[in-house]
Amino acid sequence: MGYQFLGPSYAAQLRDAGFAICPLPYDATASYGVGARNGPARIIEASQQLELFDEELETEPYEAGIHTMPPVEMPIEPHKAKELCQNKARELFDQEKIPIFIGGDHSISIGIIEAASNIFDRLTVLQLDAHTDMRDEYQGTRLSHACVARRAMERCRVVQAAVRSSSKEEWDLLKKMNALPITAALIKRGLKGATDSILARIETENLYITIDVDCLDPSVMPATGTPEPGGLDWYELTYIIREATKRHRIVGFDVVELAPIPGLHYPEFTCARLIYKVIGYIIHATGSMAR
Repeated sequence: MGYQFLGPSYAAQLRDAGFAICPLPYDATASYGVGARNGPARIIEASQQLELFDEELETEPYEAGIHTMPPVEMPIEPHKAKELCQNKARELFDQEKIPIFIGGDHSISIGIIEAASNIFDRLTVLQLDAHTDMRDEYQGTRLSHACVARRAMERCRVVQAAVRSSSKEEWDLLKKMNALPITAALIKRGLKGATDSILARIETENLYITIDVDCLDPSVMPATGTPEPGGLDWYELTYIIREATKRHRIVGFDVVELAPIPGLHYPEFTCARLIYKVIGYIIHATGSMAR
């Protein structure tokens, strides 16, 4: 069926597309369950089973133009991988596309966020994640999936939500920085109030969203390297993202940490639906469907 999100019949040329999907099959820093390098291919394959009509928005988001790039051949060494991700991101930002990066483990976001922070003034990153990812170094590298937020905070403001796992050292550091996450527990006690709290912390127009699929509960998303109980459900996650798109300019986003389980198709289908849903929210917020 071809390596195209939604399938070849709905693929746009890059010059005509509003959105560009960049698959980054990399999991060299995975520390528990592996297999996230297989995530992009499975998500793109699953996307070809999606209905094109979004009943919530009453639109067909593909009409804004979605281009799928070939999967990037990723080096194993973390510094080289980061530089490659950074270069791919810069290339798409320079072409004024809204890039969508499919991982791969969460370390792919480090280079992407670095590129975005160099291009967009006053950038905030919204991190939807079960983990704080605030270690300065993990397993011998400062570019681990467990260091993503720490590296991002060296570049721009980061707002974390859906967290439910952290080391004491990471938590103490976030408390010292007055940057404690909006936890999954707080979201589940009151979705609207928690979402308002999340968005109140985003003080910039420009927003990059990084979505680690372990922000979802394992009953919704079992296929991830480090699942944590007590996560978000589909409607909680999509509500937060929709409200963010209403109030901020989304410059790009990523979906990371899907580690496919052979014979179990709904996790990759969920990821594909999530990507299409976020595209729809961005289009709906900007009021533009024209290529």
